[in-house]
Amino acid sequence: MSGGTPAPAVSSEVTAGPWDLRVRVEGEGPPVVLLHGLLTDARAWDEVVARLRDRYRLILVDAPGHGGSPARPGPYTLEEEADVVATTLAGLGLTGPMVWAGHSMGGMKALRVALRHPELVSALVLVSTQPYEEPERTARPYYAMVEAARTWGIDADLAEVIGRLNFHPGFLTTPRGRGWLEHFTTLCGADIEQACDAVFGRGDISGRLAEIDVPALVLHGASDIPIRIGVTRAWAPLLPQARLVEVAHCGHTPQCEQPALVAELLDSFCRQASGTASVR
Repeated sequence: MSGGTPAPAVSSEVTAGPWDLRVRVEGEGPPVVLLHGLLTDARAWDEVVARLRDRYRLILVDAPGHGGSPARPGPYTLEEEADVVATTLAGLGLTGPMVWAGHSMGGMKALRVALRHPELVSALVLVSTQPYEEPERTARPYYAMVEAARTWGIDADLAEVIGRLNFHPGFLTTPRGRGWLEHFTTLCGADIEQACDAVFGRGDISGRLAEIDVPALVLHGASDIPIRIGVTRAWAPLLPQARLVEVAHCGHTPQCEQPALVAELLDSFCRQASGTASVR
């Protein structure tokens, strides 16, 4: 970077595309799409954005029923959502190969974008995610939580359960961690129901990972509960160009829990991946 005082980074926010998704664009530079996980929203990337917005054009998309995006009126699949995200960004002039970074649900969508729209993907950053279908042993209690949220709302006790699934216990004692616990109590069960169904009812795409021949950084918290580290150790080698980084003392949401490390890893990866990607 050149010396002197840097110019202020550009920031804009629009509602766009066939599903009226909320899209926020921060900074200028090579484009990087940031997709959040279930029950959070684009703000989950804010601490990373603050560290990288002077070097990249960061494109954050709220999923249906999350943040500024309205809930869908009926069922949809992650494949359909991947297509809609691609169409929405194309409508904003974002059509060239980009780095796609996704956390949990967002990583599941990023993988599907890479399979269905490979011309849009130059590299992947996959955070606490997996390509497999949801096991019945975990799908059943997750569906029960959604039904409880629909029927009674999310009280402080249920928010605590969600928090312990999403974050390392140490993070939950911090102001940011407590802020996310408060956020969970504001969610409406009817708004998140279709997104939860899309995630919990997803199919297994692990058999197609060999088709995604682009650089891939796989980040996973060593103390992740919803997706155990052993699961990621099993699937990451199925990607031809994957590098797995296990984040110590970290739960399911590294970009919130250890944003400085995630920003450093993402920045280094993007610099190395620039100009090296190839798609089969």
